[in-house]
Amino acid sequence: MLQWIFGGMMVFSLLEGMVNGSGEATVFSMLNAASEAVQTAIALTGAYAFFCGMLNIVRKAGAAEGLGKMILPALKRLFGDGLPPDALEPVTMNLTANLLGLGNAATPMGIEAARRMGKGNDTAGNALCLFLVINSSSVQLFPSSVIALRAAAGSADPARIVLPTLIATGVSTAVGIVSCKCAERMT
Repeated sequence: MLQWIFGGMMVFSLLEGMVNGSGEATVFSMLNAASEAVQTAIALTGAYAFFCGMLNIVRKAGAAEGLGKMILPALKRLFGDGLPPDALEPVTMNLTANLLGLGNAATPMGIEAARRMGKGNDTAGNALCLFLVINSSSVQLFPSSVIALRAAAGSADPARIVLPTLIATGVSTAVGIVSCKCAERMT
């Protein structure tokens, strides 16, 4: 479906440019933007590889398990009985990756955590819904992906967004948790 939307936008833009007599400039802009997208992707590859590698080292060193044990009381209080023991590691790794701003690295662990939390159920329980809200809002202590994007775009101070990002994601996560807990009490 999305490919049709983007394809339609591209065709519409090209036709609009031709009708207004700027078809050549429109085509040039489209090709230039595609070239910049490839260059940005190449520039981001190094940052993603570094942070994903660090996350893998953390996992293989057993630090994720240690972190999981450290935050287990908070997770149990937050999720209640809806957090199965076998979901603890993927939940912890997902939250850790999101804290570091590594949404791409967090996704597989988030999917695994959701699979384990929803095992044997036809509908999503309160804990799974809460996990999805926390995963979507994801407090970011260090928004590495955005910093890497800003650096690749030539920003003079790419890390300047750390505090605003922390505030925005902290507020969105708090609102999400409160909303889930309120909805949980209504059911």
